Amino acid sequence: MTGEQGGAARWYPHLWAGTLLTQAAYNAARMLVSYRVLELGGDGTALGVITALFALLPLVVAVPVGRAVDNGHPAGVLRAGVAATVAALLVLALSGDLVALAAGNILLGFAQILVTVAGQGFIPLLSDARDIDRRFAGWALATSIGQTAGLPVAGLVTSASSGHGGVSTTAGLLALGGLAALALPSALLMPVVGAQRARAEQRGSAQSVPTMLATPGMRPAMFSSLVVLTSMDVLAAFLPVLGHQHGFGVLTVTVLLMLRTGAAIVARTFLPALLRVVRRKWMLLAATLCSAAPMALIPVIPDPVVIGLFLVVVGLLWGVGQPLTMSWVVSLVTERSRASALSLRLTGNRLGQVLVPLGAGGIAGVAGAGSVFLVTAALLGLAGGFTWRAVRGTNM
Repeated sequence: MTGEQGGAARWYPHLWAGTLLTQAAYNAARMLVSYRVLELGGDGTALGVITALFALLPLVVAVPVGRAVDNGHPAGVLRAGVAATVAALLVLALSGDLVALAAGNILLGFAQILVTVAGQGFIPLLSDARDIDRRFAGWALATSIGQTAGLPVAGLVTSASSGHGGVSTTAGLLALGGLAALALPSALLMPVVGAQRARAEQRGSAQSVPTMLATPGMRPAMFSSLVVLTSMDVLAAFLPVLGHQHGFGVLTVTVLLMLRTGAAIVARTFLPALLRVVRRKWMLLAATLCSAAPMALIPVIPDPVVIGLFLVVVGLLWGVGQPLTMSWVVSLVTERSRASALSLRLTGNRLGQVLVPLGAGGIAGVAGAGSVFLVTAALLGLAGGFTWRAVRGTNM
């Protein structure tokens, strides 16, 4: 690919930095939205609905956004996404009721899909084939570092601004808006890739959504990605509720969530080396099947140290699973449809992010927050079974 020639290779550090900063804002905002629901008088059902609304617009627009990226507009999509992120965090920070909070969360989900599809789309568009696995791993590493770095910012600012009467999230959300604004220069420095150049550098024709879905391996790859991502969301949304029930403070929950993202950083740092000694299919299988047991045990033992150990395990396993499903999906389609395939994967993810939190909120309202973790563990086991059926006879 000619995208590596000349000065074009300088795009990757800008993408890496922008990804880190925006993901810091997204992940920490998910935690603060949970606390803001409680702050505004909401219950577990309201939390499930508002969490699900985060994925509402992405569910509809992910594939069209992917087509726009495939057609040579990743830079414009990325810049619009970063600007929308800042705006969404301001809405969340200033929300005075659950309706305004829900509107801000919808906008934040839309912003994230723009940033994520554009960021992932740059990688196959501007990378040589031999660098795609490594750069997806690096992109995922930036995501994990950002997710980890954003949590202490949100946790410390929120704790400092909260009184003894309860948790106040306004200052924390404003701080995250400042983090997202720092990503604007990186977005502006990303190269503009014209439609004509994009088409000239991509072999094969554009594939339709039904064609991509019919490709062997596509649906198991999407389901595996969906379950892992929604498991992360369930953890981020309901661990504060579970922690509140057990008497854990905001900082304790923050540290627990950081253990999960910190473990993912370790996994993604060593993923290129792991791929040289462990077959890809075994890591894909472990990401779902082997993470089911620790997820199920989280609500069983209300000890933050034990829960922290479980979160380290699931963080390591999920840390390798997500970038590998990206490269798995990309390998199944033509070059002309790579961003579209990645956005189709994200559509599946967002479908899970709509349905699973709604179901989780209903379950939590009836059986308590702990039951949500048990249901999520069952989904992880099911995804592991589908992954095994898809990869057992392959040379992955």
